[in-house]
Amino acid sequence: MPCAVFKRPLRAFLSVTSNVKFDSMIRVRFVPLIILVAFIALIGIAMYKTKNNAAPNISSNKQVGVWQKVAIDLPEFSLGDLYDESKEFSKEDLIGKYSLLNFFASWCTTCLSEHPALMRLKDNGKLAIYGIAWRDIDKKTQEYLARNGNPFTKIGVDSKGLFTKILHINAVPESFLINPQGKIIARFSGNIEDESEVEKLIKN
Repeated sequence: MPCAVFKRPLRAFLSVTSNVKFDSMIRVRFVPLIILVAFIALIGIAMYKTKNNAAPNISSNKQVGVWQKVAIDLPEFSLGDLYDESKEFSKEDLIGKYSLLNFFASWCTTCLSEHPALMRLKDNGKLAIYGIAWRDIDKKTQEYLARNGNPFTKIGVDSKGLFTKILHINAVPESFLINPQGKIIARFSGNIEDESEVEKLIKN
């Protein structure tokens, strides 16, 4: 009789112990899976934030030789001034007026073909023209402008192509028409030949 009395509690204890062990085994087995799922979720969140914080791909669906109307915020930037290392050229210089931002290089033959149109735009006085010297040597850029005329109000130096990389630009010349709020409203890939098209875009 005493044996029967102790058997029941013993069975209950063994049953509870088995369940605890089984639950522990399940938890231990699924811990790596839970960690993996959480890790994948964190990667997904990071990629989503990176994608949404990345600079806009200004060169997507780009067409060469025609003005394309767009509506893209120009990213913040700060570049050294070609003629004065103590000064900077930034987005702030473009705010408050219509501006043409032209990417060029002294070694670029297509840029040289475009240069007369830029000089005519300067003479018309309808908008300010700013330049960014792309993957160039400062002295060579200065010599190029001294020889052919300087249409630019201010020139930023991007000798390593870092800013143009952010903008997804891999060739010059390239031009952006910027409105007074600092938004890109049109772009042109290739050499501008007819400056009157720029003036029409401003009027419209």
